Amino acid sequence: MQQGVHSGHRERLVKKFTEFPDSFSDHELLEMFLFPLFPRKDTNEIAHRLINSFGSIKNVFNATAEQLKTVNGVGEKTAAYIVLYGKMFRKTVNVSQKQVLNPFTSFENTKREMCALFSGQKSEKFYFFLLNYNYEVVFQMEYSGTADDSVFADTAEIAKAMSVHNAKFAIMAHNHPSGSVNPSVEDDVATRKFYVLCKLHGVNLVDHIIVAKDNLFSYFSDGKINLIKETTAF
Repeated sequence: MQQGVHSGHRERLVKKFTEFPDSFSDHELLEMFLFPLFPRKDTNEIAHRLINSFGSIKNVFNATAEQLKTVNGVGEKTAAYIVLYGKMFRKTVNVSQKQVLNPFTSFENTKREMCALFSGQKSEKFYFFLLNYNYEVVFQMEYSGTADDSVFADTAEIAKAMSVHNAKFAIMAHNHPSGSVNPSVEDDVATRKFYVLCKLHGVNLVDHIIVAKDNLFSYFSDGKINLIKETTAF
């Protein structure tokens, strides 16, 4: 019965792609791409986890096998399959063509992208971005919930990601559904804890961004991030 449900869904997805290929989202493209590897399993969740972890379908196909295997549900065979096709894709494109996929190229771009990211959210969400030397996002994590401990539930996973992705910079971001963009004492404490975590793994925490409606607060722009670094002893 379960197989029939998956089969029907796959047939509908293939039909939709045949008729409206340009309407597909990244996770739908990836979901279809994974069909041959998971003939009896729903690939929708794995596709979502990959996109959520790496930030974009481009980053998924640029990841290494070791990086891909950190995602739940991705084993040796799946990782090798994705890496293989990633190499094939890069062979067929003009490498001189540059795509701007970095949301942190400027304050204006950051504000636009972060406000769009949190648009319409009624509950608090937290994002942690890992970046390379070029400030390109190589990995991202998303958490939901307002409990104080919820933000720190996966610090071990974050620490592992820092090492696996050879990250150089990190940016944390969350929203204030209440509408006030001003940082709270709890936000300062969280920033300090993540600064320590990053420092221990050789990663520079460059900013903590708070979004409320169309407003944005930046710990970097305000100077608070430097103050936290100066007053945190190791």
